[in-house]
Amino acid sequence: MPRAAAAGPSRRDLLRLACGLVVAATAGAQPRGELRLLLAAQTAQHVALVQALRARWAAVTSSSDIPAAARGRPAPLAYVAVGPRALQQALAIALDAPLIAALVSRQAYGRIVEQGARPSRGVTALFAESSPAQQMRTIAAIMRRPVTVGALVSSQSNYMEAAIKAEADATGLSAMVQAYDPAIGLSRNLLRLSTADAILTYPDSDIYTPDSLRELLESTYRRRQPAFGFSAALVNAGTLASAFSSADDLAAHVVELLSTVTEGRLPAAQYPRYWRVAINDSVARSLDIVVDASARNLGDRP
Repeated sequence: MPRAAAAGPSRRDLLRLACGLVVAATAGAQPRGELRLLLAAQTAQHVALVQALRARWAAVTSSSDIPAAARGRPAPLAYVAVGPRALQQALAIALDAPLIAALVSRQAYGRIVEQGARPSRGVTALFAESSPAQQMRTIAAIMRRPVTVGALVSSQSNYMEAAIKAEADATGLSAMVQAYDPAIGLSRNLLRLSTADAILTYPDSDIYTPDSLRELLESTYRRRQPAFGFSAALVNAGTLASAFSSADDLAAHVVELLSTVTEGRLPAAQYPRYWRVAINDSVARSLDIVVDASARNLGDRP
């Protein structure tokens, strides 16, 4: 009696096989090109970013000898200057690949690039701080009512005024922006914002220094005025909350920028795409503010 022919694979089996091949191909695909990190400091934040980039990119090298790193051959796909000092040093030498600055504030990036030579292959940045839009979303989620947000701008950061007002309006808040007067100190400048329901800060070395940040915390605490800082470290120091980007958030965005570099394009300097919220629960309790889960989970993850 003739043996029955073996049944061929079912349609479901074929689909599973096809899906498996796609997954295997995706998992095996490795990014191409070296990412060369330039380091002028070894803070915990810098180390965390280096580790996150190594986890997301196949070929990563790093060097604290920036001139020597720039002479290395062959040329990398891109350089990443980690921190303002590394960016300053990188702009002082000839680079044979595009330069991306990370962990540099918008204000510091503008100042350093303005003073340095523009690399022939271009320079861009992921700013260290979150965008005004992300901060306003954070304030709206935590305050849960249409509050007035106060902010100071210096002569070096007056470009922030329009963005603060526009993003406050977009989230159903209002903004009170005052020009910072360096002759009277931070505490007296903050008095001009005493009717605001919350204070928004952002990196501006003309306004916020380690000493003046203590004034900020003391002044706003006395008035029971929530202050929103521009980093997780500042939240730990005593501000109520802040939008911020973790090392992995920044690394994920850097990798996305590299895909445009491989296409021969270098995007404009920008705020981080991925972010989350840091909250100081002790400060929230002292201000009788209940922070719900929706505010804690706010943000965009990679």
